[in-house]
Amino acid sequence: MPWLSCWCLRGACRAMRFARSILCAAFFLLFGVGGLVFSFMLLFPFPKPVARRALKGAFRFFVWLGRVTRLFRVDVAPADRQILSALRGSVVVANHLTLIDAVILLAVVGDSVCVTKKAVSRNPFMRAVARNVLIVNERPLGVLNCAQRYLADGVNVIVFPEGTRTPASAPVRVFRRGAAHMALRSGAPVEAISISCDPLVLGKRQPWWNVGARTIVYNVRYRGRIDLPHSTNRQKGRAVRTQAAALTREMHERIFGA
Repeated sequence: MPWLSCWCLRGACRAMRFARSILCAAFFLLFGVGGLVFSFMLLFPFPKPVARRALKGAFRFFVWLGRVTRLFRVDVAPADRQILSALRGSVVVANHLTLIDAVILLAVVGDSVCVTKKAVSRNPFMRAVARNVLIVNERPLGVLNCAQRYLADGVNVIVFPEGTRTPASAPVRVFRRGAAHMALRSGAPVEAISISCDPLVLGKRQPWWNVGARTIVYNVRYRGRIDLPHSTNRQKGRAVRTQAAALTREMHERIFGA
């Protein structure tokens, strides 16, 4: 009977969605507990490079566990993975779709820190991590100075020029100029990455527990290096703002281009 088969299929789909929602909750719990454990570790005077390596290892484990449980997987072409893992002292820009974009990029890109919003630094599970291992976006000048020190030491700085997650239904994805000013100020190369997610989950205004009935696939694609304008260090004021605007447009085109 066709109606019975259809009813059974819908029931199985609902059961799968429920099971995956429970699994997603377990992942969030694991992430929170991991944040607390890492915060406890930071009470001891670990050198920052050691703390970054430990955080990277934790995020790589998180990504590996997502693949093993088939909750999600991260696909990166072997050539792209090799390039991204070898990056040093670069401003890495990417679009921002979901809650775990930063986790994925910190797991994939070489020695890196990420610029994060103030709300993360107020999260009891992530406060110590944000304050000690990431760059909290509190004051523009402070962010630029901190990023410049990291870049000079060969550490990549990951920036989401959108500033926050952009809803999938948004007709326009606006980029802010902070990443461009960071690159112009430091002279660091700009590397572009695009992220896609199928099906789109953990996005703006999406319930965290709605992760669908099949494995979520994140596709991370390296979009190449963006050349900086010449003679940036000798230019001031309006010239720098003009260059930052042009560089930001190039970032947008590179990330969202075909």
